Amino acid sequence: MSGWRDQLRPTPLAADLEQAHTYAVGAASAGLQDAGLGPVRLTGTAVPVLAEAAVTSATPFLRAPLLSRLSRVRLLHPPAGVDGSCPSCSAPAPCPTAKELDS
Repeated sequence: MSGWRDQLRPTPLAADLEQAHTYAVGAASAGLQDAGLGPVRLTGTAVPVLAEAAVTSATPFLRAPLLSRLSRVRLLHPPAGVDGSCPSCSAPAPCPTAKELDS
């Protein structure tokens, strides 16, 4: 039996957010091990776990404003438009902004 995540079709935005998460974990891990921290520098097998936990706990605070703005853009530029054109930019529906949101 496959999990619900296996049934999802990842969008480019979701893939970009996951890639950013991976990069952030790497940066956090490097930061925790930075020699410039001197005696409080962390080493060992717990560093990746701590880095993942730090990034995961911060992620909602970073993603929420971005996703909120994208949602507002979607409301302004609906894919189907209104009467065949975008209500915000008057371009034929779907307008370039709506297409970009779907890419």
